[in-house]
Amino acid sequence: MKFTDDDEKFIKKYFPNAEEILKMSSVRDVLDIIGDWIDENGFEPPDYYDYNNLGREAQKVYDRIYLNN
Repeated sequence: MKFTDDDEKFIKKYFPNAEEILKMSSVRDVLDIIGDWIDENGFEPPDYYDYNNLGREAQKVYDRIYLNN
């Protein structure tokens, strides 16, 4: 798995199981975890249609991991 420094920093900051995630060999598993996190934390209330700032940052991490692997 290829992670940029920014990807690693984000994962370590927001995921309690960061070391486990960074050791995974399945791109799909990593993307599923990040996607679930975005669904729970990355949208702006009340309609939950638009990303909040954290959601935009997480989506960039998701996209980089997808493209780099």
